[in-house]
Amino acid sequence: MASSDNIATEDTSNFFRRTDYNEDYWTNYLAARPDYSPSFYNSIYSYHQSHSGQFSTAHDIATGPGQVAFELSTHFDHVTASDVNRTHLDIAAHRLNPLLSSQKLNLLHSSAEDIDSHHPPSSLDMITAAECFPLIDASKALSAFSKILKSNGTLAIWFYGRPIFAEPEYQTSCQPLLGAILDRSFAPIIKNSGPQAQAAWKRATDRMASFFDDLDLPPTEWENVERWKWNSDFPMPFNGPAACDFAVETSSKVREGERVEEVQDMGFWERSWNLAGVRRFVGVNLPSFDEGEKDPGVEGLYQELGEEMGGEGAVRKITWPVVLVLARRV
Repeated sequence: MASSDNIATEDTSNFFRRTDYNEDYWTNYLAARPDYSPSFYNSIYSYHQSHSGQFSTAHDIATGPGQVAFELSTHFDHVTASDVNRTHLDIAAHRLNPLLSSQKLNLLHSSAEDIDSHHPPSSLDMITAAECFPLIDASKALSAFSKILKSNGTLAIWFYGRPIFAEPEYQTSCQPLLGAILDRSFAPIIKNSGPQAQAAWKRATDRMASFFDDLDLPPTEWENVERWKWNSDFPMPFNGPAACDFAVETSSKVREGERVEEVQDMGFWERSWNLAGVRRFVGVNLPSFDEGEKDPGVEGLYQELGEEMGGEGAVRKITWPVVLVLARRV
């Protein structure tokens, strides 16, 4: 296993970030992630329309390379995309330059928790937060969102987790190997982190394990709450308990009257990966971004996984555990 000397040990809750501008990383990141389908986006827009939501202004939280902001720009008059990491905004600016030039989009350096300091009260029609909420102080962020969303504005939070081998004949043998690869890859990062990072890792892992049921959406601020879960029989956290120095604990703030839907769909956001695709996913989701020396134990697990996937060049179908939380601002 890579020594602790090769693992980033800066003690910060903001552990998932790139500090350098790296086009190759984001190209690999986008290739490794699922594509949010048109039907998925349309379900959010239909929900928004169902309570007479307007399509004037939207804000994408933790925009990363800006793929959600781009989609919002096809439906809203103006979009703001923010990120707490400046280098993430640099890559979004590169990829979304035409939208910036047309003033359809603006980029903003801000954390989710402080976003209300950048917008007037009740000024946004929609806020999206994709693939970021495990890293966020949910209570502070939701309070900020409630201040700047218009009445009847929509909040849409979603997240995908650990990939699932969709074909039953491969799932039994491949899924445990993927879990072992992820645990062994994440363990030295998590276990060598300082107190702030440890607390952030626990918050993130607990939230993913809870399928975001820990998010508290009080009816004084939010109504028509919907919690959609796809493939929730599978674990969502990228790292399992074996990678952690803490107990993984689930919790629920789901209230009576909230709509909860669980869907099993082994074709949801389907991708097809060979072993290189699995490696790419693991690499782009490690906070160290797969840098440093290779762990021989992990390499052995990859070799075994490749064999179980069907040998060199074999391609297997992949799906995901996904959660979508929708809420209307009162």
